Amino acid sequence: MDLITKIRRNTAALHSASEHTGFIKRIVDGNACKDSYAEYLFNLSAMYKAIEDTIENNTSNEVIKNFATKELYRYELIQKDLEFLLADKLNDMTLLPSTEAFVERVKEIDKTNPELIIAYAYTRFIADLFGGRTFIALLSVNYKVPKEGLNYYNCDQIKDIRSYVMNYASKINSINLTEELENKLINEVSNAYIYNLAISCELEAKLYSN
Repeated sequence: MDLITKIRRNTAALHSASEHTGFIKRIVDGNACKDSYAEYLFNLSAMYKAIEDTIENNTSNEVIKNFATKELYRYELIQKDLEFLLADKLNDMTLLPSTEAFVERVKEIDKTNPELIIAYAYTRFIADLFGGRTFIALLSVNYKVPKEGLNYYNCDQIKDIRSYVMNYASKINSINLTEELENKLINEVSNAYIYNLAISCELEAKLYSN
């Protein structure tokens, strides 16, 4: 069994949960608002900066160098959206504790087992490719977010998403890891989903608990 199949089988339930619970479910159901979406983006921004910085810090690593895929980087695009959606309010925003925990975990990986950053790149970047077009429609129609606030979903550099995702999976299958590190990577994908679930559910509780 190849590595990507092991990852998908091991995380199938978590993957499904991340798409159907918490604040993500609220967005999809049409029950959120533009301000709450902006807060979600603010937390995503910190997540992506941590992931992208760790990848860039380790481009000399034989495993990581092929995953320095700048066409997938989202931090700068999200910053444009935040500046448009929040303007001066951006300076008053604070991260969720679960987001801070995510960032600290990624920083720990950077220092200890940088190869594990692939787990976070995979769960975030590939999800963006699959869900991006759906979310553009949701946000523009249900929440009246104009295109100036939808830079996050811009994947214009990728002409054939299906082929790109297949190639990304092939790169994961091609990485050379010890059995111990491979098992750690599979487990870290689960951790990545758990962090994403925690952030989504914490934001839901914070904004809509009353």
